[in-house]
Amino acid sequence: MQEGAPPDIDDASLVERLRQQDEAAFDALYLRYARYLAGVVFRLLGADDEIDDVLQESFVDAVEGIDSLEDTSRLRWWLVTIAVRRVHRVLAARRRRRNIASAFAVIAPKTHPAASDRPLTELQRALDALPPKLRVPWILSRIEQLELADVATGCSISLATAKRRIAAADERMRRRLDA
Repeated sequence: MQEGAPPDIDDASLVERLRQQDEAAFDALYLRYARYLAGVVFRLLGADDEIDDVLQESFVDAVEGIDSLEDTSRLRWWLVTIAVRRVHRVLAARRRRRNIASAFAVIAPKTHPAASDRPLTELQRALDALPPKLRVPWILSRIEQLELADVATGCSISLATAKRRIAAADERMRRRLDA
């Protein structure tokens, strides 16, 4: 059982109650997995004000799609997969904003960025430099310590692609941190 989870219901029963649209089951799902999922999302996004939104949207997606969960013993991993998809959307939006900002940087007034806009650590800067397709599998593998098969599934890529992306991210991180 996860911390904060009602001890009297297992995941299979919880899923069944969710499928019957039991509101108490949603509360139980949230209590059981919110803390863990928030940690995963935090590590994928870094310190960010979008974490709460991603978390809430992930739980809404989970409840709406609960009928697609075939193996109730994999509920936690299924929730992580949903959150990873949400994180990909956030990272893609960030990239679009950066591209737009850099396109307008030529005509924008020159000011110094606020201290709060600077990444707090070298690791965070190195992670921010990784494209999402490398960042997400690397964090799931190296920080969350998930099995490679789960990383591949969560990122909707093949096992071989997951291995290549993690290795590429390892190399980029090593170069960035050694510089």
